[in-house]
Amino acid sequence: MRHSKTLILLTMLFGLFGCDGKKKKDVVFEEFKTQIEKKGMKIDSVEESGLIYISRGEWKLKVSLENARKNFSRDNDKIHISNLVETVWIGQAETPGNWSACKEKIFISLFPSDKDFDGMIHQKITDGFSKVYMLSSDTSQIFLSTDDLDKWTITEKDLDTQANINADHLLLRCTLTFDTIENRKLGILNVDNETLKPALLFAPSMKEKAKKDFGFPFYAVIPVRDFCYIFSEKDFKFFSERLGDVVTDEYRQSGYPITTEVLKFSDKGVEAVGQYQKK
Repeated sequence: MRHSKTLILLTMLFGLFGCDGKKKKDVVFEEFKTQIEKKGMKIDSVEESGLIYISRGEWKLKVSLENARKNFSRDNDKIHISNLVETVWIGQAETPGNWSACKEKIFISLFPSDKDFDGMIHQKITDGFSKVYMLSSDTSQIFLSTDDLDKWTITEKDLDTQANINADHLLLRCTLTFDTIENRKLGILNVDNETLKPALLFAPSMKEKAKKDFGFPFYAVIPVRDFCYIFSEKDFKFFSERLGDVVTDEYRQSGYPITTEVLKFSDKGVEAVGQYQKK
């Protein structure tokens, strides 16, 4: 993936034209164009599908704006465009060659299983979603390939072990709070980098974190990468019957959907025990 100097960013452009065929002002595209030009890059071409081609030196990038567009439409906040620009900018750089300089920033991220992983190291969790490994910071994520493992002279097992260590360390600094609905607890993970919120459910120490208020096994929904709810086994029927609209709305409106499944976390691992229909 990295040897080709090509980076595919997971977003898409649409809506350049209205139903009457007249070109409308595309705020997301224009803001993206302005910001990348300030970084010294330029758009070479735009396909009819909306796929944007950008080059800088020997780097060739294919970018789409779907995720940024959905999130901007939902929040009316240009930070989503700025975050994409930073991802494009940082994505030009190779991952550091020194494993010791990287290992404390290794985490997992979650994507729908039907995604084109394009060389990323990934593992299927359920039929609905898979996990990938990334080098994470507050403003960017670089998804990892076997090229990175070769560079660092580590195995995929080493990578997974380090991701678990880092998740446990981060979980220690997070709080698990809850809302009470009809005397039942609906849990919420609070973490500064909200894009890591669902991934922390997979931290080895999450079992102990959840036991006090939710017991174990526990259940969760993770429709998008910055949103999750946790609830207990005894409250499964109550919450599974009430969370459908919230889950499907979040999934539909976000640029970073994961799954509409209801998940059970137990000593056997993670399994889908149901799924809300996508709208």
